[in-house]
Amino acid sequence: MFRIGEHVIHPGQGVCTVTGYDEGGAAPMLVLESKQGHARTRMLYPVAQSDRLHATVSREEAERLIAGYLDMECDSFTERNSSLEETHFKQLLKRGMPDTMRVAKTMRHRIREAERLSKKPSSYYARVLKEAHRRSVEELAVALECSEDDIEARFEQMMQVQPSDN
Repeated sequence: MFRIGEHVIHPGQGVCTVTGYDEGGAAPMLVLESKQGHARTRMLYPVAQSDRLHATVSREEAERLIAGYLDMECDSFTERNSSLEETHFKQLLKRGMPDTMRVAKTMRHRIREAERLSKKPSSYYARVLKEAHRRSVEELAVALECSEDDIEARFEQMMQVQPSDN
């Protein structure tokens, strides 16, 4: 069971904080709070389904993922139907790190490749990239106990060193 104050990965919301328990209804519920942008959302999540939630990565794992980002392989999954491809990547986002980081890197790579070939990137690339990036930055910021802006700055600095390899 999760403790109050602990950060967890919610499959649909990304990083959430356990803020309490509600046992007044038909089934016991976890009280979760998610933060997306400037908005905070409070939600109830069934304790019986808490196995679908998992803890965020550790500080050590977050540092390892950032350090290894440039060497991280892109996801090679392809499908003739872009809707099925989008579904594949959205499913990966539900699992948290390192999958969210790999999906973000894959979408950046695919957008750049399409542009390099003077083609219009698939519209789903930008949608999935936005969500993967948001979730990655949130989870890394929680794990490293810093702001999301600090995480963004670390990646910008790293990309300046080897911008063409990401």
